[in-house]
Amino acid sequence: MLVPYREGSHPHHPHHLECPHCGRHTIVTKAESYYVCLNCGWERDLANAWPRGSVEVLLFIGAVLLVLFVL
Repeated sequence: MLVPYREGSHPHHPHHLECPHCGRHTIVTKAESYYVCLNCGWERDLANAWPRGSVEVLLFIGAVLLVLFVL
């Protein structure tokens, strides 16, 4: 049975949020700052200030700059 849409009808379904991976409006909240796409499985924890892999990228860039500076 389909239920008519009402503003604020469910606290775990932020309205009009489009998934950055698949483009569908299937984002739900798993926790207070944790979002998941029901269509493709994309997930993001907004409490984590650093995205996955960003620390490694910054370390690599720092190492390259250090090598260039020494030469």
